[in-house]
Amino acid sequence: MQFSENRKIAFVVLAVCVLASIFGLGGMGLARERGSVLAVYDRGADTSLSTRHSVDAYLDSASESARLMASEGQLHLKDSQVQLADSVEELAGRMDAAQDTGERYEAYTALKSAVDKLYNAMYGAVKGSDYTNFKVAYDDFWENENKIKHDDYIKLAAGYNGLISGFPGGVVAKLSGQSELSTFGG
Repeated sequence: MQFSENRKIAFVVLAVCVLASIFGLGGMGLARERGSVLAVYDRGADTSLSTRHSVDAYLDSASESARLMASEGQLHLKDSQVQLADSVEELAGRMDAAQDTGERYEAYTALKSAVDKLYNAMYGAVKGSDYTNFKVAYDDFWENENKIKHDDYIKLAAGYNGLISGFPGGVVAKLSGQSELSTFGG
């Protein structure tokens, strides 16, 4: 009789230890992981430039390229297509006016579609040297997208988000107040 009572106590102690390990130590592990990913965002993977600053710099460069494409479109497109260039100009201004990197990236996402529409209009309407400056600006615009997608932070944030999306990471994340990190569309 005493042996079976000890088994019940042992089972309860084991269950408490397992739950404490998962939720207590797991929450601290997730917090450490999140902290290290955010450190890459704030300080960068190397000492040259943090992700926060590099993504902002890429977005600034994309805005500059978009504004150049818009001015070329306003010069060379017919009146019926100039609204495409005006739309690119307006979205670039909205991206520049946004306060944080997340808001800027959201505006940038809308700008990408507008830039492609403007590219299609320019490609069909303008030929020769009038198209050269526009094409260079278009290529520069998309080069910034490539730089954003290959930033170290994006990979680390996606890994962290994968960690907290499954079990038991999702449960531990909810209980410890951890949320997904922005990957800026990456």
